[in-house]
Amino acid sequence: MKRLISLVLIAALGWSGYWFWQAHVARQAVTGWFEDRRADGWQAEYEALRVRGFPNRIDVTLDAPRLSDPDRGVAWQAPFLQVLRLSYRQGHEILVFPDEQQLSLPSGDWDITSQGLRASVVHEGDGILMRANAEAEVLNLNGPERSLALAGMTAAISQLGGQADQYRIGLGADALAGQGTGEGLLIEAIVDFDGPWNIGDGARPRPEEIELRLAQYETEGMALRLSGTLDIDPDGVPEGALTLQAKNWRELLETAREAGQIDPTLAEALEQGLSLVAGLRGNPETLDLPLDFRDDRVFIGPVPVGRAPRLQLP
Repeated sequence: MKRLISLVLIAALGWSGYWFWQAHVARQAVTGWFEDRRADGWQAEYEALRVRGFPNRIDVTLDAPRLSDPDRGVAWQAPFLQVLRLSYRQGHEILVFPDEQQLSLPSGDWDITSQGLRASVVHEGDGILMRANAEAEVLNLNGPERSLALAGMTAAISQLGGQADQYRIGLGADALAGQGTGEGLLIEAIVDFDGPWNIGDGARPRPEEIELRLAQYETEGMALRLSGTLDIDPDGVPEGALTLQAKNWRELLETAREAGQIDPTLAEALEQGLSLVAGLRGNPETLDLPLDFRDDRVFIGPVPVGRAPRLQLP
């Protein structure tokens, strides 16, 4: 019995020592990351750092973290951020976000409010991202010119086997609201980047090709679907073609016009041209036509509708 008790005590002391060593490593990793960002010219700070979770967890809590990359004009701050993991499992963290965050982009400031926003991140020892998932019961994005609300939001990114710089990306929502309301959103794509994602060095790879498997938006009997492949140049300008399918497209066009998303004169021209195209295909209420990206412009069939968007990470 004494021998058994001794073995239990030795095991307990050994595990305690292992946990405190893991807690020390976690603390050093966080402080080192912030020091590296400051060395890169960032503003990177927090008010307090706590590590808890004994005996089986390593729970890191940052109070009032603030990050700012002046070269890109991007900044983020929040009341707190939690990074949680099991003490015996390396390279898999759970991120817990507060209900309110602030994000600054070159285009303006965004207030982010949410309920139940969490993310799971799996990475290799050198920081290369293997996969990540995020979910929120409610996610509200309020920007300088527009707002977006998502309910039942899920998002995922995963590295494709054997392709370090190729990722599968997905986004879904049960319902959304902005300048209109939607009953569902689904996006699935394969994206080739110019390098793998590394969560340790703060670098953001550049997208080079987007294979859009499906982008689907539905609302009140109307549906919009896109699929196709786009090549992205170093400036973020897309070239290629997508297939546009729209059910009850007249209502979609009218919704965009009423929300101020499209000029009334252009909307009228689009309706006339698209009515002809839809009629030739046999169903005047359903569109099925190419959406072309060329010469820094977007064309719906033969009609130019505006400048091509810049597909770059902030």
